[in-house]
Amino acid sequence: MIRRALPGVLLVLLIGAVYSDPLFFRRNFAGRDLLAYNLPMEKAVHDAYGRGRLPVWMPEISGGRPLLPNPNIGALYPVRPLLALVPFPLAMRIFPVLHWALAGLGVLILLSRLGASRSGAWVGAVTYAFSGVAVSDVFFPHMLPGLALLPWIVWAIARPCISATRKLFLLSVLLALDMLAADVFSIATAIACGGLWILCESEPARRARELLLLAGAVLLAAFAAAPQIVATALWIPETGRAIIGMKLQESLLYSISPFRLLELVVPYPFGGTFELDVRQTFARAIFRQKGEGLFATLYMGAFALIGALALRKKRARGVRFGRVLALAALAVCVIPILLPNRWGNIASPLALRNPEKFAVGLVLALALLAGLAFDDFRRAPPRTRGLLLAAAALCLLAGAAWLRPGRVGGIALQALGDPPGQALLAGQQLAFGFAEGGLFWVVTLLALEALRVLPRAGPAVCLTLLTLVPIAANRRIARIFSEEAIFGRTPFVRFLDRMDPHGAYRTMGVFGYRAPSLLEQTHGANDPGFLEFSRRSWSQYTSALWRRGMVFNVDFDSGDLSRLQSLRRLSMAAAGFRDSQPFFGALALRWEIRFRDQEPLPGYHRVRTDGLMIWDEHENAYPDIRLLTSWREEEGALSALKALPTLAAGQIVIESGATGLRTARPGRLRILEKNPERLRIEAEAPDPTWLFVLRGYWSYRAVLLDGRPAEASPAQLAFSAVRVPAGRHTIEWLELVPGASVSRWGPVLFVLAAAFLLRSSRMKPPPRRA
Repeated sequence: MIRRALPGVLLVLLIGAVYSDPLFFRRNFAGRDLLAYNLPMEKAVHDAYGRGRLPVWMPEISGGRPLLPNPNIGALYPVRPLLALVPFPLAMRIFPVLHWALAGLGVLILLSRLGASRSGAWVGAVTYAFSGVAVSDVFFPHMLPGLALLPWIVWAIARPCISATRKLFLLSVLLALDMLAADVFSIATAIACGGLWILCESEPARRARELLLLAGAVLLAAFAAAPQIVATALWIPETGRAIIGMKLQESLLYSISPFRLLELVVPYPFGGTFELDVRQTFARAIFRQKGEGLFATLYMGAFALIGALALRKKRARGVRFGRVLALAALAVCVIPILLPNRWGNIASPLALRNPEKFAVGLVLALALLAGLAFDDFRRAPPRTRGLLLAAAALCLLAGAAWLRPGRVGGIALQALGDPPGQALLAGQQLAFGFAEGGLFWVVTLLALEALRVLPRAGPAVCLTLLTLVPIAANRRIARIFSEEAIFGRTPFVRFLDRMDPHGAYRTMGVFGYRAPSLLEQTHGANDPGFLEFSRRSWSQYTSALWRRGMVFNVDFDSGDLSRLQSLRRLSMAAAGFRDSQPFFGALALRWEIRFRDQEPLPGYHRVRTDGLMIWDEHENAYPDIRLLTSWREEEGALSALKALPTLAAGQIVIESGATGLRTARPGRLRILEKNPERLRIEAEAPDPTWLFVLRGYWSYRAVLLDGRPAEASPAQLAFSAVRVPAGRHTIEWLELVPGASVSRWGPVLFVLAAAFLLRSSRMKPPPRRA
């Protein structure tokens, strides 16, 4: 038993050692989308579970919008509430490392099930866990569960020695976890891999039964994940993504160019995509004018490609599955980028983005083939002349690029379809890339030679070298920074803490509303990972880390409610007029931050500076929750939109179904409780009025006025208002999980079905292995 568990224990220790810096010191992963988007979303979920509540709402972003229904967060994934027991920075250090370990263990166990030796299983596990795709997922936490669960799901399907009921139960649990993690691409990949395994590896007589079992597991998993599935299904139609749709050019932005398949041979042929610095890369054409792909590289170590080629004619169990999966994954990742550019403005049939996410299937396929190939090589060590020629060719290319960087770089740019302006950079980066790739091929060659010339120590030497190659190539992708550099409060945030301790106001960043700042560009050149830009600009989601809100931030995931998107477009127009102060002040946008070479928006004046940024205050901003003294009522959204530019300071337009301008004497408001999931307010109104709340308007909430249901109406196009009669009242505001009254029975049905399956499995002996 100990010997069987030893490879898994060693793998976990290896991953812990490789990532010891973030695990055991106060340093966190950051870069790309993490600080701008993912970490703030994760913190909102973490804090909600820490309060003992479901993470249903995020008030700091876009003036308040739904959180749990958003599939880019996977709020109901069980690991997230478990990690809410530890401080947030520690949780975000554990989360990726935990999933890399689970991913490696999954491949280890899957290859063992396929008959691979412990050494072969180890090679496949490290190839998968330290692949460029797996390590790049550190920037996309919502994709990590899918990466980790995929080999386990294939393992559950591949197990021949358990009863159908036990297999159905096990598979449904794993698929349910995948569905709760909520990444659509991961779910689709897992189901596709399950079907592909059955078609490629199951006996023809058993395929129909196995496919039915897979379908049953998917159905059971859908019951277990019903709260997430139903909430997302009800949320999507109210988002701009669904109403406006997507063009193909946006939907297929991150696809894999055929030229990027060179990354299977050389880790970074197009520059330092791991550097988090777009100036270190070239070949913008193959990245659709981005500095890099969704994944920094596809590289998994030279042995992954060698193993796949060596097994091209083999028929061992799992090989056919690996070959077909690799080809299928390549097809869905590569074909989209080959579509004609003129099709870019065609409406996408699905409002989903980035087929490059399917590359996880390619990584799993090559990892399995690498593990199976290792055992073949151990039985019959291969000839290494071809590897020597490949290494020599890479070294010659590196030498040519080093000696004539401008010439070689120019040829490369011409082949890739880029202008020649970066020829020198391209040549220098190609020299480094080919030299590094050649070194890794030489190390791989030495590993295979060790199998042949060292009968006793050969396997250990070979395993060591094959393990080091993907680690040396890809560990650098996961950049780490000090906690203070990521989560530390900026001087502007500390200023807001003093001036607005209750968070009654929001901040306006001028990014996108004023011309780009030259100061921003200058300082950005020394900003690895764009950390300071995210912390200073107040255009992304970063301010939610400090529980400070915005209204017109960038819609990072196209997940804003459609009404807010319409209001954002109006705000861009309002910023161009000198008399638009009432527009911004009515939305609680008391504060503004800008670089000192940018002009303020209408109604803002300077109150302080930190030398680089100027902090402004609005001349007449109103709090985010208030009793109205003046308002306009309109019948619907179109008339309300037309009325917005005509409103006076403090006025709100409400879609009540009536028309006219109304007023009321000032009332008093006392906020008893204010958190994302719940508001409790005491209001005293001398006249009938409305309670305005800066929270996105949508259907799935409950408002109680003195314990009786009250209806919220759209206010200021995108937000909410509740009619308040004269007198003293208590108002309770609850954000709900969409469809929970129905979807909550899904997990109950799953538990009942699981209990039935487990009971049935005890009554039937498992089938004997053939």
